[in-house]
Amino acid sequence: MNFNFNRSNPYVYNTSFKPSDKPKKKIFAVVTVLALIVVLATLYFYHPPFNWHSPAFVYYLMLIIGGGYILALLAFALGVIKGNGFKRASKVFATATVASVLVITLSSIATSRIFNAKEYANRLTVESSDFTFVPEVDFTKTPIIDRVSTLALGDRVMGQMPELVSQFEVSNDYTQISYRDSVYRVTPLEYADVFKYFTNRSEGIPAYILVNSTTGETELVRLKDLGLEGMRYVPSGLFNENLMRKLQITYPTKIFGSPSFEIDEDGRPWYICTTYTYKAMGTKKMVDGVVLFDPITGESTYYEDPLKAPKWVDRIYSESLIIEEFDDYGSLRGGFLNSMFGQKDVFVSSEGYNYLESGGDIWIYSGITSANSDAANLGFYLVNLRTHEARLITSAGANEVSAMSSAEGSVRNFGYKATFPLLVNVNNRPVYLMSLKDDAGLIKMYAMVDATNYQIVETVGIDEGLDTLKTRFLGGQIIVPDSELEHKTITITSLRFLNVGNGSVCYIVGEDGQKYRLTIDKNNVDLAGFINVGDRLEVTYHPSDINLIKDAKTLN
Repeated sequence: MNFNFNRSNPYVYNTSFKPSDKPKKKIFAVVTVLALIVVLATLYFYHPPFNWHSPAFVYYLMLIIGGGYILALLAFALGVIKGNGFKRASKVFATATVASVLVITLSSIATSRIFNAKEYANRLTVESSDFTFVPEVDFTKTPIIDRVSTLALGDRVMGQMPELVSQFEVSNDYTQISYRDSVYRVTPLEYADVFKYFTNRSEGIPAYILVNSTTGETELVRLKDLGLEGMRYVPSGLFNENLMRKLQITYPTKIFGSPSFEIDEDGRPWYICTTYTYKAMGTKKMVDGVVLFDPITGESTYYEDPLKAPKWVDRIYSESLIIEEFDDYGSLRGGFLNSMFGQKDVFVSSEGYNYLESGGDIWIYSGITSANSDAANLGFYLVNLRTHEARLITSAGANEVSAMSSAEGSVRNFGYKATFPLLVNVNNRPVYLMSLKDDAGLIKMYAMVDATNYQIVETVGIDEGLDTLKTRFLGGQIIVPDSELEHKTITITSLRFLNVGNGSVCYIVGEDGQKYRLTIDKNNVDLAGFINVGDRLEVTYHPSDINLIKDAKTLN
């Protein structure tokens, strides 16, 4: 309310109402404070790294720029700033937005595979080897239990712990590790929900699950039995006990991937937290260090050189990054245009991957196929998940999917489904090893398929075991020293032909009651077509419960 003195009549005052700007400024101040709270809350819960190489950080900055422009627009609408001030603010925010978009776009183009094909191809240093680099198969270190079966085993053992199952769940993040001279998958428990977190946070996560990948033996390991307290800093924790938030607060400039859960040789739990960098913003991803994080105490150690991390650590390089790196190696060595058009000497990973254990380390394995993705593999590659050592093995043969189909075909009457195969060394030959499951997902049989000739298949029931499978496969392949072969003349008393997988075999019984198996191929198809009961055969064979014939000729 303004009072104006009337000069013509000093006893009369003119009154007029002029709204004050204070309420508008208060509104703007409140909105600004709320916006600041949102920015800080977003920073706390989103916790992007303060690193311009990180896409998350750039997106966070753009969010702040957008929020600032909205505040400026509100200030202008409330009359807190005038037209000229709003124009200046708009120019600032517009310039910042355009600059951000240009930096993101131009840097992404400048550092893309189009102009840096050789750099991308050289992220992985690949050394050529023959198949003897893969150690002879050791069934005590062969992860025949696949991930799907591991999940079922973990859920089953958890279901036997009623005092835990109501409060915790089993994490699906099973990590393949080498542990105490065998191979395992290990995963922690996690809080079932927000309420269970508040109920149990004082004691933390009490246990983890350990599954032997060769035998299927499953154990719920209670930390108190190891003399340890519960894990407080975990992915399912909230606020400062959330693993990723704790990492980002401790290492604010580091870019983290998804941590992997592992245990050391004493059974103590750790999170292996790999750090990354990029050539620009989000392009050419590379490992630049690793953090070993103790989820019990919250203490951690950063290793700028990943090779200086303890040797029990198994997974520093993620499977997805390795496959990306190898595909770049296989496709970009001849340049970007060649990878798209000519495709000379271009190859890529096959449809899946699995693991091998060697020297206490875990290696990822995958087949190599042409850019046309046909049914054949050109060879295999193996990469050490700890050291990043990479080996390329040239060995033409069937791809994994064809091998799986061949194994399923050999037991077609049961309708079993094959798991994705393991690559194993059997007498210095590449062989696919896989499990065969029924409709309920239970392992019923094991199968070996020759990687160079997928028509050669051997199967056994799980009660017979992998050693029996290897013996039969070796006999069927006859890839044994000549000194182990025997010779004799037999008279056929029984003869039967069977289709097995994509080929055929001939089962023979001699007059002495001995049983023989002859795998029919292009070298003996004529012989097999004309032999009859009563014929005499001169055979070279590998002695077994069913003698496996390497060579035969008629004497009639």
